[in-house]
Amino acid sequence: MFSTFRAVLSAMLLLLFCFTLPVDAAKRLPPTPARKRSEPVVLDSGLRESDVEKRPYRYYVQKCLDNLMRYGTDRYGQVHQPLLVTTLDVRTRAAPDSPPSEPGPWRIAPCQSRLSRLRGCEWLMDQSTLDVFHLLSERSGDPKYARFADSNLRAATSIVCSKGFFWWGWHRHCDVDTEARKTNKANHHEIHVNRPCWDRMWAVDPKATQKEIDAIWRWHVVNKETGEHNRHGNNRRGRSFPMSGGEFIYALAWLHAKTGDPDRLNQALLVADHHWKNRDPETNLVPGQSGTGRDRFDGQHSDTSVPAMLCYYLLKSYETTGEETFRDQAIVYLKAYARHGFDQATGKFYGSLRLDGTPELGPRSIGDYGMLEARGYVDLWEPYPLGYEHPIASAQTYAYAYQLTKDPEMLDVALKWADWIRRSPPSKGCLVEDAYYAGYAKQFSRYGTYADKYGRSISLLVHLYALTGEHRHLDHARRLAREAVSRLYYRGLFRGHPAKAYYCAVDGVGFLLYSLMQLDAVMEHPEKVVGAKAIPLGSEQGVIGFDNW
Repeated sequence: MFSTFRAVLSAMLLLLFCFTLPVDAAKRLPPTPARKRSEPVVLDSGLRESDVEKRPYRYYVQKCLDNLMRYGTDRYGQVHQPLLVTTLDVRTRAAPDSPPSEPGPWRIAPCQSRLSRLRGCEWLMDQSTLDVFHLLSERSGDPKYARFADSNLRAATSIVCSKGFFWWGWHRHCDVDTEARKTNKANHHEIHVNRPCWDRMWAVDPKATQKEIDAIWRWHVVNKETGEHNRHGNNRRGRSFPMSGGEFIYALAWLHAKTGDPDRLNQALLVADHHWKNRDPETNLVPGQSGTGRDRFDGQHSDTSVPAMLCYYLLKSYETTGEETFRDQAIVYLKAYARHGFDQATGKFYGSLRLDGTPELGPRSIGDYGMLEARGYVDLWEPYPLGYEHPIASAQTYAYAYQLTKDPEMLDVALKWADWIRRSPPSKGCLVEDAYYAGYAKQFSRYGTYADKYGRSISLLVHLYALTGEHRHLDHARRLAREAVSRLYYRGLFRGHPAKAYYCAVDGVGFLLYSLMQLDAVMEHPEKVVGAKAIPLGSEQGVIGFDNW
């Protein structure tokens, strides 16, 4: 009785909060559970886990890409474009005519999940998928997949706003019915979580790509002396989140490597220095945001967006430019989180740390923005992609850091993450059931997790196999892949979640496709991967990297 009352009260407070919150007062409005009970839609793939590996994993990837090329582009309205749509009903292979319920309210906030956005194109979400099209061309020798990806990018990079930004990100989409550029919140340009394929974009439109990165410096970096930035590209002070700051650092570093312009490197270093100067000098913990409103919990705590996003992009910037400052800062942050965030007694990691290193214990808050604070242990399989919990990506970053530095502490931490994943697989469901997503945890998580979490986990384990040569990691990767394919593959398309009937780019299907391409290549010649910096695709077919972002 009390738990029901608490859930109702939480929903009422959340609705009030959503209507009273200032526009720039939150990184993202928290997902609100639907009033009407959503029912799982569990479709029978016709595949048992034991049958999945009777075909190579690239078979399932190829089928999915073939169907995306045939059914998944903007074929609606009066003007048809080669842009991938965000959502497809796998039963009809068409964009949905009504908003899907299922686990949707916990994956995408209410202000983002309206039908117009689902019947739209959001190509930031397609970055990993477009990369897979190129990989499949290299793997199969058939150029049609790369040609399709390039046509998609050519169309997307031509849609630019007056500031020079692409019409992409977590606030923008192109409506397929009206061909209109639409926004779900104040027309903000915002990129994080998904790594842009800058090289692919440059190959089809170098001028537009450079203008995009120029606009990041012009409109996102609001203080050209300190490197303070805003996740929204409006040239105003706002939230300086590590996940968006990392994107800006890498974009500027990448452009320096491409053009040789020293100003770009200095700009990237300045943005990195902003976070460095805002760390706690005793613990080296970086706050979850360092712009306006530092009195909020994320201004006074460190969370896994730091190792998962900021550190990854710092390491990627180091690998791209050779500038050791990026590497050194990332390693300091990674060691700080490992030192204070790991609980030796349970083998788990804490989700929120005070800047003095003290973990913020549960229970989690309800009814206000503080509900997004990941108190207690991180939930490996929580549904929200944009908040303050990024456990699997954190694990990937530690493995990546070991590959670049050979620092044994980095490998040790990556192995601790992998061990926890082994002990608490997706099939066990969410680990925290008193969170704001309790409805998802109870109704949907028992069916498995989202495509991106499956994909990132498989990539982590494949990488650990390459780093250590221990077959247990490859065996674990194959177990997760069999589970993911048997639960998500349906008649030639991958769904975003086992309890929904939709392919959805926001659910990270591209991450899963990428990981299956990695696993497929490794299984063909596993001995060639151990100790390698990338996975060979075959004779003169190129390589595929380990960092699935």
